[in-house]
Amino acid sequence: MSRKSSIVYNPDLSVEENAIINGVSKDGIYYYLKSNRIEIKKKTVDGIVDEIRKRLEGNPNITQRELVKITGHSSTTINKYIKEARQKPNLRQNRIYGIIGAVIGDIAGSRFETEKGFANKNFKMFAANSTFTDDSVLTVAIADAIIHKKLFAKTLWTWGKKYPSAGFGRSFNQWLKGDWNIQNNSVGDGSGMRISPVGFKGNDVEEVLAMAKEATIPSHNSIEGIKAAQAIATSVFFARKGKTKEEIKKYVESQFGYNLDLSEEAIRNMVASGDYDMIEAQNATPVAIIAFLNGSDYEDVIRTAITYGGDTDTVGCMAGAIAAAYYGVPIELAEQAALCMPKELLDVINEFDGTSLTNHRLTPSNVRRWGANTVVVFGSNADGTNGEKGLSDTHVSRYNHKPLKGFPIRTIGTTMDVVKNDVENLIAKVNSEPNAIFVVEDVGISKKSNVGINRIAPLFMPLVKKENVYFVKEYWDYFKSLKK
Repeated sequence: MSRKSSIVYNPDLSVEENAIINGVSKDGIYYYLKSNRIEIKKKTVDGIVDEIRKRLEGNPNITQRELVKITGHSSTTINKYIKEARQKPNLRQNRIYGIIGAVIGDIAGSRFETEKGFANKNFKMFAANSTFTDDSVLTVAIADAIIHKKLFAKTLWTWGKKYPSAGFGRSFNQWLKGDWNIQNNSVGDGSGMRISPVGFKGNDVEEVLAMAKEATIPSHNSIEGIKAAQAIATSVFFARKGKTKEEIKKYVESQFGYNLDLSEEAIRNMVASGDYDMIEAQNATPVAIIAFLNGSDYEDVIRTAITYGGDTDTVGCMAGAIAAAYYGVPIELAEQAALCMPKELLDVINEFDGTSLTNHRLTPSNVRRWGANTVVVFGSNADGTNGEKGLSDTHVSRYNHKPLKGFPIRTIGTTMDVVKNDVENLIAKVNSEPNAIFVVEDVGISKKSNVGINRIAPLFMPLVKKENVYFVKEYWDYFKSLKK
């Protein structure tokens, strides 16, 4: 072991860099620090953590004893840093550290919105009525603004106008009706739900605070709105940088004055009583951070947040964002969330997170938030007024607060010539409206129709490569069978 006494130690460099510059081993640097009673700076700590992390990446099952033998660090040092190393964002095997974590929280929480709190965490993360909401749309808007260097205000306004039924609050909806450059002073929790991209991209805490404020002012230019956005953004930033939960908690409490010691029972009771309005930023924000602090892993954080009740999609979104930066998102959950989203939203998420998630253009069970340009293609009777599911031609209203556009394909009590003509008209409409999204239901293959997949699917073949057309699984199975 080197004992060179003329070492010039630079605390801004890693242990490895100091060793190279001084021509000694890492052990020589550690000996120098210890013998000179110099406090190991954060850079040095990161060097130890990164070394352990790399060993764990190479062999996740490596034992403490083996780490001691390989690295030369003491068992005390290994014990101190091994947990932190496992939580470092760089350990990315089968996990995504990005804004998809916020989106999953939004989708999972969407079907529980306004419910009172409950203790049972054993529920499905994704169900037939699960959907993305305004939380995901505006998270994408912030991400879009950052990566493409757009104005936050105009980008938020533009995405909001594209998805008018995403579930925006009254104040935000009012802002959307005006000009994008006129500020709004909302105190709602919408400022925190969308802000996670800032925490993932900011270079330091000062930049994160400034960017969070800039992104919030257009629609939530209030003390509570800005504070909430900054609290979530910095929590994401510190989680991404490997800070411990206790360090994040102390920072948020001291910087923003939130009470993060509320018990889960107390939160549920306050929500149930109606005295704790979870739509307000000052209430929803600390609850989301508490959910992160109480959760044991990414999925548990989401489940914990939802059980508090109230504005569950927004609390789930905020808690999920911090948890994604801290734990990473299991790829399986990310893939399920991708199936619930239109391609244009997913494209921005993939670009921001550096991922390649796909929805396979699979018709989801719920498209009520899919935007004003969504066209639902459904099977109907001869006059186009009665759907295959036994509902009226406005049955698409079940997807939205206002009826979406519907396009009937007459498959009940008609001839194949009629079916063929309707599908040809649909193809012409798709070609003439490239910005619309066409969602094809189980047309011609439901119980009320006797057309069958082998006769109707070939008619849709010209639309297979159209990225704005979605099909149910039975159609995709047929299309894939033709390639074999």
